[in-house]
Amino acid sequence: MKRADDLFSDIEIFRTPEEMKLYFEAKKNIIKNDVEYSEMARLKIGLFKKFLEEFFPLYCLSQSKLCNKDSKLKIIIGNQGYDAIIINPNSNELKFEFTSYIDGKWEYEDAQRINNRGYGDIRFNDHKDLNSRSLEYLNKILMNVGRKSKKSYNGVNIVFIVNTFDYFEVYNNDSQKFINELINKIEPIHFEAEKIYLMALNDRDIRYIDNNIYMIKSC
Repeated sequence: MKRADDLFSDIEIFRTPEEMKLYFEAKKNIIKNDVEYSEMARLKIGLFKKFLEEFFPLYCLSQSKLCNKDSKLKIIIGNQGYDAIIINPNSNELKFEFTSYIDGKWEYEDAQRINNRGYGDIRFNDHKDLNSRSLEYLNKILMNVGRKSKKSYNGVNIVFIVNTFDYFEVYNNDSQKFINELINKIEPIHFEAEKIYLMALNDRDIRYIDNNIYMIKSC
């Protein structure tokens, strides 16, 4: 039986942006072509959780204009108060905390459904309209933002991650109004941190990541 963490025994080392891309694509292809690893990934077992919730957003940052091509990046495993560091060519070290609202219970149960029967449920089986759902999602994101604002992240950049696909793109709707409203809600909130960013994940290719990362403010 495969162990989830064996696949990522080398996850916590410094890589350039190009090496980040090669590593991500290599692991993605292994997971895609291996049934056992695919099931573990859906359930976020062991280091799959780190790979999906921390390495992936760091990879996205590495491909953006915020990251110099000669920088070195890595995620940090542990309870040090941040998830990743970027060391620029001038040896300046930047610390990052990645955070998002995740409906963990639903996602875990749906991962089990996919693993057991080959398909999952639709995310929304209620009768709410799209505006009501997006408002509910916005409020849940802001609850997570509020929790982060009460903690000390001195010297750390906080990246709030939102996944708009299920709420907008899947219905061929534009999520930009939602993103703008979220930024306006976050901007006046006080944080003990370095800078506050928003990263929007949807169905766009990584080549367009610069359009999905917003620097909200310096604290």
